[in-house]
Amino acid sequence: AGLPADRSKPGLAAWRENMGLLAEVPHASVKISGIGLAGRPWCLEDNKAIILDTIELFGTDRCMFASNFPVDSLCGSFDTIFTGFKAAVSNFSPPDQRKLFHGNAARIYGLSTLPE
Repeated sequence: AGLPADRSKPGLAAWRENMGLLAEVPHASVKISGIGLAGRPWCLEDNKAIILDTIELFGTDRCMFASNFPVDSLCGSFDTIFTGFKAAVSNFSPPDQRKLFHGNAARIYGLSTLPE
């Protein structure tokens, strides 16, 4: 997700502007992972805007949720992070949720044999 480490207002504005430039490239996709903050436990409050802004910029057809484990374990458990991802998109349609959690990764990485 472009490593949005600087969460200040100017830092997030620069991150969003640059991610927007990348989103203009029609064949670019984004893996939403590694968005935890150093020295802080992973929580949805810290990361929801990053998640939703990324999806807004790229659309549900070009985003996928992922983990960077074991590195991500420095800020949260796999369950904590993926529960947060699920909560962030809980109001999305079931087909869009399937794209974000499975379908896009299977398509983008050519893993068509993965079960739904």
